[in-house]
Amino acid sequence: MDNLIRKARTTVNKGLTHVFMGNPMSDGCDKTTVESGNTYSPGVWTCGISVWISVDDELYSPDILPEHELEWGFAGKAGCPPVLKARYPAGRNLKVSHDLAHLGADGAEGVDFNEVTLTALAHIRGFFNIVVKDIGPAGGKIQELEWVKEHQTLTINHSLKLTLEQILSDIQIVPADPEHDSPMAILTYLFDLAEGESIQYRFRTEHDFRNRSFGGYVPERRYHTNRSVKDGIAESIQEWQTALPVRVFAPDLRIAQVWERSAFHILSAMECGLPRIGAVNYPIFWMRDGVIILRAMDVIGRHDLARRGNDYLSSLYFSGGFGAESDAPSEGIWALVSHAKLNRDLPWLEEVFPTIVKRVNLLEQMLAAKEPIHMVGENRIPGMINTMGVNILCLPVQNGCIHGRMDWHSPDFYINAWAEGGLRLAAEAAHMLGKDSQASRWSAEAHALSRAVEAHLLPLYGNERDPVVAPYPTNALPDCHPALQVKFKEWFEKNRLTPEGKRNPERLWTYFEAAQIHNAILLGFKDLAWICLDGMLKSPPENDTSTYIEGDAFQELPFKNSQEGRGWLDKKKARGANMPHNWTSGELVNLIRTIFVIEEGNTLVLGKGVPPEWLKPGCKFGVIDMPTDLGKVSYTLTVGPDGKYALDYKGPENYRLDF
Repeated sequence: MDNLIRKARTTVNKGLTHVFMGNPMSDGCDKTTVESGNTYSPGVWTCGISVWISVDDELYSPDILPEHELEWGFAGKAGCPPVLKARYPAGRNLKVSHDLAHLGADGAEGVDFNEVTLTALAHIRGFFNIVVKDIGPAGGKIQELEWVKEHQTLTINHSLKLTLEQILSDIQIVPADPEHDSPMAILTYLFDLAEGESIQYRFRTEHDFRNRSFGGYVPERRYHTNRSVKDGIAESIQEWQTALPVRVFAPDLRIAQVWERSAFHILSAMECGLPRIGAVNYPIFWMRDGVIILRAMDVIGRHDLARRGNDYLSSLYFSGGFGAESDAPSEGIWALVSHAKLNRDLPWLEEVFPTIVKRVNLLEQMLAAKEPIHMVGENRIPGMINTMGVNILCLPVQNGCIHGRMDWHSPDFYINAWAEGGLRLAAEAAHMLGKDSQASRWSAEAHALSRAVEAHLLPLYGNERDPVVAPYPTNALPDCHPALQVKFKEWFEKNRLTPEGKRNPERLWTYFEAAQIHNAILLGFKDLAWICLDGMLKSPPENDTSTYIEGDAFQELPFKNSQEGRGWLDKKKARGANMPHNWTSGELVNLIRTIFVIEEGNTLVLGKGVPPEWLKPGCKFGVIDMPTDLGKVSYTLTVGPDGKYALDYKGPENYRLDF
């Protein structure tokens, strides 16, 4: 036991990959953080919970096993991703399988369900240990641990509860000491297994944050308390069947997996029903990322959550950590009008139309600016507030184009492509509502800006943001796609491909690469797009969770405990700070949708991004209940032995195939 205590206390987090499990309506503090092997923290700033096995004085745990010995990812094939499964050896003669699921609701009373199965390959005796310590994926300082034997429950910090379903063999609570400022607990079972025999250990953690600010005032609901582990896991799987209404399928199983996992990451990170780029580390609605997520929620069929987010967005003209930025007004227009079109909801569009008018007014002000325009965007990162750039919306207009600010520089092609798209969609919204004079004026402004962008900004194309903005999502420069194609292909081949024609992955901003792939498909470079998409679909060697990062590991997060060495962010080891980054998750959802179906005017185009490999005899692909501006569509395309296509289609009349 002394060896386990020493080893567990001195083992830090791997910091390679983590995912969040949570309910879309739950509080931010309720999100469970999980590292490879299913070491996890039940909610934010709580503790770390991990499995350690002792056999013949040797210790085995996901915390210390090399990544190549771990299998970790969502259980099952496409269709049931909410259960995280870890598989690994504990020496030569014992195999471990650990299932982890989560149920939550509004508030912060989620429950994590664990089922760990040990299978003997030969006769074996040993100890199965559940270790509770301050170090965990989102670990925090433990103040007190209390064991209640009659309930088989360990209470952590007077609130969080870990409950066992089997009678414990032994428990040891190790107090804090001069070297460690937190106590730890080791809950131990003795096992003795014959060859081929298995044993299961089940436990759950019930979230509770009454020890935190205002916690004592919140009434308890306990939606999932006392539910058995088996029932909890089964319910999480059943819940997922309705949480994601829209499904896709293809010969390449990774497509459906990435679709579902991206949706899972988006839904898990949401806070009180509002989108978040990432759980915890992005505690605000960031405009340019958030609108992509809003669109993705509509695409996956969660119009209820997309509506909730768009209602919140409607009066929020600027949002993000860097103040009022030039691209924000158009991004808001895109989100609002796209949602109204997809849901065919004219009364709601009429309701939010005044906010669209205000956004157009902001665009017109920027297009007429003769001096810098100052404006406050309230959501600002504290470190950026006292800088002169944070309140600069734009600089004086240049050549009929907005000379703006996005992040801390002026990618004007990106900014003006958004402006053009915003004006065009505002005109479309006005026309839908019978406001034809406004529609004509805004359409003329969009056309004039398009000509200016083509003449003055397209020749300067080359910022890494430029190929992520047109034609998707803005539909900018609709009349000069041949010229845009030339610029895009030149940039893509130079930056996304190696001289040998292989993928050159985006190291930091993974959402850029996903959007660039999307535009490669739309501009007719499907072969180049799939070189990069194939790479993005491949899971890292250490996990199978479709987790994409933003930024370097050195980026600080608002975790109180990151400064104390608790939590996932170990600067010497962490692979990336912000993960899963849901701008990327949203981009992948929108990209995959375009592979299968996209609107072109009053026609649906099926299969625009389908690769040649899907068109071989015996292959099958399609979508189930995919929403479009023209109505919901389901189809299955089957390739017969003779190479001929058979299409089973249900949806709007106007459609065509495009392979």
